[in-house]
Amino acid sequence: MDNFERHIDVLVFDGVNVLDVTGPVQVFSSAQDLSAARYVIRYVSLDGAPARASCGLVMAVDGHVDLKSGAQDLIVPGGAGVNALLKEQALKDVISQWCDTPGRRLVSVCSGAGLLANAGVLDGRTATTHWRRAAQFARLFPSVDWQTDRLYCDTGNVMTAAGVTSGIDLSLAIVSRDCGAHIALQIARELVVFLHRPGGQNQFADVLTAQFAGGQDLRRLVDAMIDQPQRHWTLETMADIAGTTPRTLTRRFTQNYAMSPVKFLERLRVNLAETALGGGATTARASAVAGFRDFQQMQRAFKRHKGTTVGDYQKRFVRNASI
Repeated sequence: MDNFERHIDVLVFDGVNVLDVTGPVQVFSSAQDLSAARYVIRYVSLDGAPARASCGLVMAVDGHVDLKSGAQDLIVPGGAGVNALLKEQALKDVISQWCDTPGRRLVSVCSGAGLLANAGVLDGRTATTHWRRAAQFARLFPSVDWQTDRLYCDTGNVMTAAGVTSGIDLSLAIVSRDCGAHIALQIARELVVFLHRPGGQNQFADVLTAQFAGGQDLRRLVDAMIDQPQRHWTLETMADIAGTTPRTLTRRFTQNYAMSPVKFLERLRVNLAETALGGGATTARASAVAGFRDFQQMQRAFKRHKGTTVGDYQKRFVRNASI
């Protein structure tokens, strides 16, 4: 988008998770390198003093958080320091009034959603946060429709991301809305990340869990399935890679992952198809990339694992996603 300019204030504080800050701002910074867009980033703290992140990094700031800063967007990251900020009335006032000015957006990452909820801006809205905060925030802020199995929620001018890397997913969606999907694609390639994980994807990564569980033989099989989802997999070929018999493989795999290797492969393929659909792929392309024989096989898998059809999934998540 020609001559596009948007000013963003990023809140930092003692105990902030540095990845909640750097992930989103790197997306916006990369947008300037790859397009005519100009995102002007300022780092602000409650009192204008430097902040020490939870990892020990000391972060300089450009000023204090202020409704009169001229910024259109305010990013509120998370971290252990959120608990102390819940008591700060000055911050609560700024957040509660931020979107009173037309055109402004409010974005939280991880437990930063608690600060938005504390200010009342999430009342009656769908929102997400890091799964570790789910019970705490549900108790403290019952007026919020917490969907903590979501990677991010976009309700227009107020957006929440589950945390850390999902802040990148949400930022890519914002850039796609502002500058176009082709720019978001270039940024994703530059940062070597998925183009887009739809906000409705589960933040509990089954595949990631599998890569760190079980013995070396089972992890070798899991890695092979992830690397070659299009392969014609049978229980026998799986057992060969794991160096065991089909019967023993099924028993050990189920003990470690609470599902059979065949069901795990199907779930993996559904996850891959979700990512492809979220990136704008056709159903035929998504089916091929994920390793399904045809659309009907993918449709049945979606019904089993998502409780919905491919078409309904697209209407609910992909159509509402910006990329």
